Amino acid sequence: MKSLLKFTGVLALLASSASAADLAVQNEPVVVANPGGFYLGTLSSLTFLDDTDFSAVGSGFNTDYDLGTYSALRAGYSFGSYGFVSPRLELEIGYGRADVDEHTVDGIGAGGGSFGSASTIQGYVNGYLDVPTGTAVTPYLGGGVGAMNLKLRRQGTSGTGVQMNDDDTKFAYHLDAGVGIDLSTISFLRDTNLFTNTTFDIGYRYTAANDFDFTANDGTTSSTDFNSHAVTVGFRRQF
Repeated sequence: MKSLLKFTGVLALLASSASAADLAVQNEPVVVANPGGFYLGTLSSLTFLDDTDFSAVGSGFNTDYDLGTYSALRAGYSFGSYGFVSPRLELEIGYGRADVDEHTVDGIGAGGGSFGSASTIQGYVNGYLDVPTGTAVTPYLGGGVGAMNLKLRRQGTSGTGVQMNDDDTKFAYHLDAGVGIDLSTISFLRDTNLFTNTTFDIGYRYTAANDFDFTANDGTTSSTDFNSHAVTVGFRRQF
């Protein structure tokens, strides 16, 4: 929760800066409609992964995770302005990881004796609708569908040893909402070519994938779901 509060504070500061920057350029040339085109970008996030579960040695393991991270590369195409929206499509591939905070074994917490991690490789086809406002700030809504490989890597406790080290791949999807800030319209960035046609995104993402099947070291099989909430940031440069 401390990490979430700190990051929320950062977002609030960025949003305030964006609003101030927008006011600073209100007497500058008005932002023109998006003409469309190809773009490349990145995405990074702080991820809050819900608990996962597995069975081993006749016991049920429930796993709580520390704050995780996710990083991805994006390539897409904006179709330009169509009335009040600007649709775009993109491909995304990324890698995420969260370390185990604590395993609870049959209802008893293992505390500092817990170890392991959960890692993912994710790939999506994404679709978004940008909502131009005539300012530097453009809200967006969208999501994506694809596949996720989830690995429960060397999970266990000091009392039981490593009990799970397996992976599985399933259909996955995500839902996104946020705002894009056109960096080239901000007065103190306008004079550098580095930020030409560049958008800075701040948003929220919910990701889900169900029924991953895992086999523990003792041969016990079980399944679990993946659900996460994330605060995302990223850059897009249109060509």
